[in-house]
Amino acid sequence: MKAKILIADDDRNLAEVLKGILRRLEHRVKICDDVSDAVRQLSEEECNLLICDARMWQRSRDKEDMVGTAVSHSIPVAVTVTYGTQPLAATALEAGAFVSVMKPFRADEVIRAVEEGLTLCKNNAQKEEVASEEEQPKVSSELHLGYFIGESPRMGELYEQIQKIASTDMTVLIRGESGTGKELVAKAIHECSSRARRPFIAVNCAALSDQLLESELFGYVKGAFTGAFHNKEGLFQAADGGTLFLDEIGSVSINTQQVLLRVLEDHLVRQVGGTESISVNTRVIAATNENMEQRIEDGKFRLDLFHRLSVLPVSVPPLRERREDIPLLVNYFLRKKECDAKLTAEAMRLLVNFDWPGNVRQMENAVLRLVAMLPEGEHLIGAESLPDEFKQPAKEPVSQKAPTEPKIDTSLSLKAYLRQCERNYMRQVLENLGGDKEAASRSLGISLATFYRKYDGE
Repeated sequence: MKAKILIADDDRNLAEVLKGILRRLEHRVKICDDVSDAVRQLSEEECNLLICDARMWQRSRDKEDMVGTAVSHSIPVAVTVTYGTQPLAATALEAGAFVSVMKPFRADEVIRAVEEGLTLCKNNAQKEEVASEEEQPKVSSELHLGYFIGESPRMGELYEQIQKIASTDMTVLIRGESGTGKELVAKAIHECSSRARRPFIAVNCAALSDQLLESELFGYVKGAFTGAFHNKEGLFQAADGGTLFLDEIGSVSINTQQVLLRVLEDHLVRQVGGTESISVNTRVIAATNENMEQRIEDGKFRLDLFHRLSVLPVSVPPLRERREDIPLLVNYFLRKKECDAKLTAEAMRLLVNFDWPGNVRQMENAVLRLVAMLPEGEHLIGAESLPDEFKQPAKEPVSQKAPTEPKIDTSLSLKAYLRQCERNYMRQVLENLGGDKEAASRSLGISLATFYRKYDGE
């Protein structure tokens, strides 16, 4: 650590000797032989260490206390003494100095004292940063609904929505970016519902082939295909009375979508290779991070199944839209790891300003990495410990493009022309929000029902 060091000594020759030792270590050194000037510099200018002559301090300590001024500004003080002034060392240490150094100077003693002082200076700065963080208003970091950390307005809306949805038995479509916690939302809905005592079963639709997914969902009878040596109950049956969570629903093939739609409408499943229909009472909650409107437009997802799934749509906010929750999440993951380390204010600021493309999942992994790389015995994580990716400035939000006006057709009525402008604007807002109609309706200040009515045509 290259530092700014102030030498307060009216013995110019010894001060120059000390300066020479410190300059060889590439520190920036300034000499003051006047107490008032030294006190002013300690109060007004950046300084990492004060090396103060004991006699010079004693002569004027009743008026201008150099040691007291330095200590009040969290600047470590080393006091220099001769054999005749040794008793002053104890007084200086009581006043706040951390060490005394004998004159004439020995280079090794000076270097050791300076290293100790600069370590104290660094620790003082970090303690102040942590203190400034702790002085912020404390917000509860309890687990909401058993799964969620967050006190932001967006999360408050989500908690209310989960509880309302849980009181119904309708199908739910959860939308949100990867890592936002869509499965946790599904679990919370299940556990807040009357089905909580029955099974909650999750399946990742993207991880299974078309044939395997159907076999898993609906089951199969012995001999239905090669390797089917016995009857197998499907997940719809296994979750009877409970909830089946279909993650990555957008990846399901058109053929499986048709079968799934029939099950949702009739509550009957037919095992692969079977002839009998089996009644099931299974609530379906689906989730996706894809632009479903685009998949529908591309012919990759059935519109009727989309409407059947999204009877009750839920949008999970990305982490960058609830930055005020980031300190709570960081501290929660530290506690979860049973780690008593803390972040400095600067390190926390960098994490809050980061865009988190992987959301909460990425944050948990990042915190685990910081804990794993923390030196043994260290309990403070500074900005220098963060990977370079977190030190990049947050991306500026993409501004919404100006809506394009339709080409003027003078044969249109004024009402038809205005409707066309309105739809163009809605389409642009929807595009800017990644196809999230619920978010678009909030941005436009209209209800979701009004959005669908106006967007799909009156």
